[in-house]
Amino acid sequence: MDAKDWPGEASAVSTVRFEIEDRDARLPLVCRYPAEGQAKGIVVFCHGLGGHGGDHVELSTFLASHGYLVIHPTFPDGTAALAAAARELGFAPDGPEVSKWIIFPPLRDRMFQILHTPHYWMERIRIVAAVMDNLAAIQAKTIGASSTPLPAAIAGHSFGAYTSQLLTGAEIDMPGEGPRSFRDRRFAAAVLLSGQGRGQQGLREGSWEAMDGAVLTVTGTLDGGAKGQDWNWKTEPFHHAPAGDKYLAVLHEADHFLGGMTDNDPTPGHPAQREAVSMLTLAFLDAHLADDQNARAWLTALEDRIANWPAQFMRK
Repeated sequence: MDAKDWPGEASAVSTVRFEIEDRDARLPLVCRYPAEGQAKGIVVFCHGLGGHGGDHVELSTFLASHGYLVIHPTFPDGTAALAAAARELGFAPDGPEVSKWIIFPPLRDRMFQILHTPHYWMERIRIVAAVMDNLAAIQAKTIGASSTPLPAAIAGHSFGAYTSQLLTGAEIDMPGEGPRSFRDRRFAAAVLLSGQGRGQQGLREGSWEAMDGAVLTVTGTLDGGAKGQDWNWKTEPFHHAPAGDKYLAVLHEADHFLGGMTDNDPTPGHPAQREAVSMLTLAFLDAHLADDQNARAWLTALEDRIANWPAQFMRK
């Protein structure tokens, strides 16, 4: 197989849901993985604000069908927080407003308070660490034990991209504490789908100087931040990180949801944008977790289109 034949045939995918121990509670996980054959790597995927571990089905299934164990935890800022905010503000927790919370100002404002509360940042870090600490048990319930440790990547969308930045080396200023790093060397690569730049959640000039691993940053020309920043702000993790295995894709006319990341996205989905995100993410993982030279060649050949969608693509 050469670059034009990559990524090869997709395999069947298995999906399981179970819980692992997390302090005195239980942490629910959704895991997808190839139904047959050996897994070539592990991806811990972090959902966005107000989401849950069942989100991102299309991307998760695509990665699993090409050889990855994809693990989705649910964080405290997810659906439980959203339901609590709804009850507090007089909405039915299962009402239509809740699924589209980002377009309803009272719910959006309450959830954005959570987004900017350090407790929730730290809970995400703690929960991802719990997942990694329990990998043997997770593998036993999914792909089975491996003779050698499988390489792992951290990935996420929106708030999940923030989590991924921290775990791959971005330093932040914690209120009342000063600079903090949460780098987890168990991750060999990171995928940031609509991440954050300077001036939010402790990120500032110099935050990315130690982010020296392989990182893929993806945004769109209609993407924007929680404080009204435009898409250029979303590219800062790429531009301010040191050179070496860094990639940036800016999809033409893609908004924050990059073609439709979940079933509850408030904007119309776009299949070609989703395909671009899926193909690009897989190529990056294959190149940097599986050392697939055909995937590297596919990445090298990218110019102004990804799959069948126009895009700006940069590497350094």
